[in-house]
Amino acid sequence: MAGKPLIIAEKPSAAMAIAQALGGFQRRDGYLESAEYLLSWAIGHLVELLPPEAYDPRWKRWTMETLPILPEGFGLHVLPKTRSQFRTLARLGKQAPLLVNACDAGREGELIFRYICAAAGLEKPVMRLWVSALTPAAIRAAFAEMKPQEHYDRLYRSARCRAEGDWLVGINATRAFTVKFGELLSAGRVQTPTLAMVVRREREIESFRPEPYWEVFAAFRTPDGREYTGKWFGPDGDRLSSADAAEAVVRRVRRQAGWVEASDERPVAERPPQLFDLTSLQREANRRYGLTAAATLKAAQALYEAKHITYPRTDSRYLSRALVPQLPALVRALSARSDLAALAAGADLSRVGFGNRRVVDDAKVTDHHAILPTSEVPRSLTGAEAKIYDLIVRRFLAQFYPDARFLEQEVVTCVGELPDRFRSRGRRLVDPGWRQVEPEPARKRRAAEDEEEEGLQLLPPLRMGEPVAVGDVESREKATRPPRRYTEATLLSAMEYAGREITDEALREAMKGHGLGTPATRAAIIERLKEMGYIITERRSLVPTAKGRRLVELAERAGVEVLLSPELTGEWEHRIAGIQSGEYDDARFMQEIRELTARLVERIRATEGAPGRGGAGRSSTAEPGPAKEEPAAGGPPLQDRLPTPCPRCGGPVTRGSRGWTCATAGCGLRIPTFLCGKVIDGGAAEALLSRGRTPLITGFTSPRTGRRFSAFLVLKEDAQVGFEFPPDRRGSRRTRKAPGEGDAPSRGPGEAETSSPNRSDGASAGVSPRRGRPGSRAGARKP
Repeated sequence: MAGKPLIIAEKPSAAMAIAQALGGFQRRDGYLESAEYLLSWAIGHLVELLPPEAYDPRWKRWTMETLPILPEGFGLHVLPKTRSQFRTLARLGKQAPLLVNACDAGREGELIFRYICAAAGLEKPVMRLWVSALTPAAIRAAFAEMKPQEHYDRLYRSARCRAEGDWLVGINATRAFTVKFGELLSAGRVQTPTLAMVVRREREIESFRPEPYWEVFAAFRTPDGREYTGKWFGPDGDRLSSADAAEAVVRRVRRQAGWVEASDERPVAERPPQLFDLTSLQREANRRYGLTAAATLKAAQALYEAKHITYPRTDSRYLSRALVPQLPALVRALSARSDLAALAAGADLSRVGFGNRRVVDDAKVTDHHAILPTSEVPRSLTGAEAKIYDLIVRRFLAQFYPDARFLEQEVVTCVGELPDRFRSRGRRLVDPGWRQVEPEPARKRRAAEDEEEEGLQLLPPLRMGEPVAVGDVESREKATRPPRRYTEATLLSAMEYAGREITDEALREAMKGHGLGTPATRAAIIERLKEMGYIITERRSLVPTAKGRRLVELAERAGVEVLLSPELTGEWEHRIAGIQSGEYDDARFMQEIRELTARLVERIRATEGAPGRGGAGRSSTAEPGPAKEEPAAGGPPLQDRLPTPCPRCGGPVTRGSRGWTCATAGCGLRIPTFLCGKVIDGGAAEALLSRGRTPLITGFTSPRTGRRFSAFLVLKEDAQVGFEFPPDRRGSRRTRKAPGEGDAPSRGPGEAETSSPNRSDGASAGVSPRRGRPGSRAGARKP
């Protein structure tokens, strides 16, 4: 074993893929071994930034006097649940002459590896393995092109600055808001501006006052029986401000003769949509299938680990020139599937070459190229993975098809002496081109959307000067519409471009790096807002809760614009990207974050207490609930330990990041803090422990149906939380297991339901520090 380089992968599945690609490995205790290498793995984050009290015991207290919390440096500690695997890596690493960083090829993977080495005190030469696919060929090629770790130092510094900056802003803002206003209010550098966009959109909708307007439509008929319709328009547009004005137009043109003043036709080409990056894939999956951003990422990650697609957490929609020679073989591999054979056979391979800059552009490929299928074509898939794979494959094949071609028509018809003019628009598909790659339901939906949004019709051939008779004429009263609520698809777009609505491709590229979060973190941010009870889902729309609105209102009152402005937060993201590119100094960035954090705390400190809250006095969750909580003296302002012990084993029940859990190992009791759009506060949790049942809780929401319902929560014998519904008309009660956190029954009370609320897919806290040994104090070791 001694003297062999140690390869460290980010997770066991990646290690198995590497072992398969290189061959000759034998299983050992916590690692694999071949004649040339040792191969082991992390399990995601093994190491985290130290908590505040590790730097200064006074920082354990949640008080204004202890803020701001600004440690001089950052230290690390090993997570207890994965300590044994960390020890394996530390032991193997100390014996190895060389380390190979095979963690995911991105900012977070770099962070995971560097902090394992820092916490373990490993100061060995390191080579970086950078792979975009886990196929054997891709892994072997990556081993042949490894670079020294120093080549990725700027990537590491940007990752470290993001983690430390999020730690500073998140801990200080959360504690300041919570202590000042007496309720647990989690705030963060990215999550709070994202929440502010949702809240402000809801305000726009609520304050919107519809204004009526009228449109006039007329039917026309040529002497030989060809028919079409037109909409009246004038110098100021096609809307009339009163019913009288609309009726005047109707009276003028009814039973009058008309003629075709203009008839124009022009060919229009529609290019194939660009390849997917993660954010555009999440948007399309939400728009087409209603999948959440988190569900899409989970499915894409599973496909990647199964070697069916390339690295999904990319922010590029382009390919490098080096990939072009591999594309024909990839198309041929896809033809092996019967449902793709015809599409692959119709692909024109010459369309994606070095000259196609919408697909191939080295300058626009960042850490990874766009998402592609690999030559490892799955025989069958189900559920979300099947849908995501189908989207990726069809988008890839679309690049090898010609533009869709249309003939657009616009006709202007004049009526009467004034004359009154009517406009008619038509669009006829001449050549489907790339659109034939879309599945039939998607083609029909796209055509229907085109017709609805543009008022298109199939127009007959018409000549200038041709006479027409006026048929039915009618005025239609309409009203202006409020802005639409965000869906996950539209919120992802807003996050990507810092709240700006951008459709131009060139401008989209220019805005890269100025958004909220990264492709890899946006799904977790949205999920975090749901878990904290700040937003809920209603019929695919995102709606802020009372608690979410309150946080934004308090931030506005405090004037902490950096926690509210997508544009300002986007600028911070741009600076982090600048650290990676070498255009911005990491020390300067951290000093700016420290100054920002201090100003943020002072603004919140100077804000008047919330009406009816009395500063840091009594508090309650913002969502309506059956009970209130009081701050624990000297601790977090919400109880972190319930008075009643666990009914299963007698152990203490405490609040953690995943809810109220029993401290006894293996007990399994957990009461989620957020369920079906409701915050489950300490009062409800205490009622479950002491009485086995809460009072009736109203306002649960099903994200699948948008239906609201009321129920009692009950604690079952297996320590699972269940729903008990109010008596039905016959007076009988019905009970069933509660669904997963954030879910809700899609059927009526009493019907079968099999999911459980005890799941653990929440967004993790920001993790990563400067170098330091496990349990080290601030600044113990620095990179």
